[in-house]
Amino acid sequence: MDTSDQLWTRCPRLGGEAPLTYCLREAGTLPCHRIIACWQACFPIETFLKERLSPQQWQEFEGRRPKDKLASLLELIDEAKRATETKQ
Repeated sequence: MDTSDQLWTRCPRLGGEAPLTYCLREAGTLPCHRIIACWQACFPIETFLKERLSPQQWQEFEGRRPKDKLASLLELIDEAKRATETKQ
């Protein structure tokens, strides 16, 4: 049994508790970009990720940079506008 569904921590992005399983898939096939910062005090998360991810996934994960808040908000606004336009 995978114990990652039993581990929870506070998620600064969600503003509440989140299980490790959420953090592992928050970015689709890759973990959340904050997973190491959030979980490093609990257990050796970097070692866990290196064992779990393929070398290609690890490289992609390390190379990702989160979008700044303004860019994320503008993207969400555009998505909402497109969704509204397609409903009309």
